[in-house]
Amino acid sequence: MPSRVLVARLLRFAAVGVIVAGTFMGLNWLLGRGMGRQAAFLLSYPPALALHFCLNKWWTFDSQRTDTTRQVGEYLGMVAVTFLLQWAVFTALARWTQLPAWLEAGLANVAQMGVTFLFMQIRIFGARREA
Repeated sequence: MPSRVLVARLLRFAAVGVIVAGTFMGLNWLLGRGMGRQAAFLLSYPPALALHFCLNKWWTFDSQRTDTTRQVGEYLGMVAVTFLLQWAVFTALARWTQLPAWLEAGLANVAQMGVTFLFMQIRIFGARREA
């Protein structure tokens, strides 16, 4: 049975996911009114990413670590991997469905959530082990 701490983290992570996905999808919708769908996707990504990092560091994982610069570096490495997954899903949905671009962006976001949680839980915001 999962611990209370893990359940609380998963619930907070889900809430962060909803908040960030809503922000990301909203920005896609707003920017997509004046530019192409892929440009809107790319421009929506950085602010959603910054919000995601901050909410997860200080709320989901309650990270008290002071090596934030290191965490940001690890986070950006994780983002590079999960972005490729998210971009591939978004592109496939855009090619094979007639869904609105904001919904395609949201579904692509869901595709990378499990990988993101595990990496943040174990590596980025987990307790540091000194060698």
